[in-house]
Amino acid sequence: MGGWPRGKARRASVRRAMICAMACLVLAGGAAHGQISGQFGLDFVARRIPSSLTGDLVLDTPSEFAELEFGIASSLRVSVRDSAIGGALDAATNMAGPEHGVATGDLRIEPFRLLGVLFEDVTLACEMWMAVPFEAVTDVNNLPNAIVIPYGDIFFVTSRLTSSFDVGGFHFRHLLMILDTSFPNPNASYDPLFYEFADQTFSCGGILDVSWSSQLGLSLSLSAGFNASPGATVVKGYSAAGRVDPGNYYLNGSVGGFELCDFAVGPLFLMDPRIGISFSVSTTQTLSATLSFSAKVAEGIGLGASMTLFRGPTEVRGLSLSGSFACIQFGLQLDELEVTSLSMGCNTPFSLGALNGGFDIRATGLERGLTGLSTRLNVSHGQFSASTGITFAQRGARFGFASLATQFTFRFSPGTISLQATFGRYGLTRASISTGVTL
Repeated sequence: MGGWPRGKARRASVRRAMICAMACLVLAGGAAHGQISGQFGLDFVARRIPSSLTGDLVLDTPSEFAELEFGIASSLRVSVRDSAIGGALDAATNMAGPEHGVATGDLRIEPFRLLGVLFEDVTLACEMWMAVPFEAVTDVNNLPNAIVIPYGDIFFVTSRLTSSFDVGGFHFRHLLMILDTSFPNPNASYDPLFYEFADQTFSCGGILDVSWSSQLGLSLSLSAGFNASPGATVVKGYSAAGRVDPGNYYLNGSVGGFELCDFAVGPLFLMDPRIGISFSVSTTQTLSATLSFSAKVAEGIGLGASMTLFRGPTEVRGLSLSGSFACIQFGLQLDELEVTSLSMGCNTPFSLGALNGGFDIRATGLERGLTGLSTRLNVSHGQFSASTGITFAQRGARFGFASLATQFTFRFSPGTISLQATFGRYGLTRASISTGVTL
């Protein structure tokens, strides 16, 4: 199940693209007269170029006026459903050209019995991903950017077949993938100058997930990967969980919700105590497990702890205490029974006639004093809504202003217009105008 010879990559990719495309079209075609929903969006984004960037001098000095660089992006998300058959399309382009196009078709099957076993909520879904290779760079303005990798062709990247069903209270989900494992990650740099069809290397992999839960709070989950990893498959502007990883096999699991009897620990009386355990093992990782514990100390106040097993010396870590009083929420992180971090927050909704909104404030810190502070105010009136958020953070030995973000949104059926601006320590960092039409 490893990589295929590169000489066959282009022919194989075309065959698989055609097969998956036909499968998606067959499923989606049956829904042609069904209910259509979706959204079309057009976004204009601007960001400030550092004012003092001259030659080799890079000093981002704040200034009232500055040069801006712009980006324009268009997105289309449409889904069609008719009874048991559905289809969807997610596509996007930006100033560099096409980003991705993902076609999906799904089929819902009525409950049936096989060998005396009842299968319920049976669903089959197929996906075909097409994308242009991008890479992340730092441009001449010393700003992060994304560029197309020549020759900028549209490639077939992956096809995915997902089947899911319920049997006896257990939920099963299986993901089968064919992926070009050589396709560049759009969030990282790519060393070669070009990416061509001959560079594609396809591999197969699968992931099986099983989960179960009871009304008493017990839960169980298992995830097994064959030539795969639970990481994400990513193309420019789109991602999904699960990735082909040649030669990697893993097994992750957890069992939780075991209820114990209430008991006292010193002055504390622990109510509704529960324990759980999770484990992970793979061809690249030795067996590791974590034992977790949670209980209520009082109404609205909970205590939690975890213990690492097998990997290194057994030790208790992650002891935490959290709770709420009225609109105030708090959290304490303890290490060897000493408080090492503290977080507090308060959320207060309000209503002034036709004007509704809320105010939220969050703070973190302790050992080094206050290390984080954020506030947010949001209001709405009919078709208009607005929000403003201010963040202060620790920068080295100093605590100070980090960012201010403001957003205004106007909704008028079937469209939406949203204006947003984010200001950082050195002034404007990003401004955008987003327009959309909802089907």
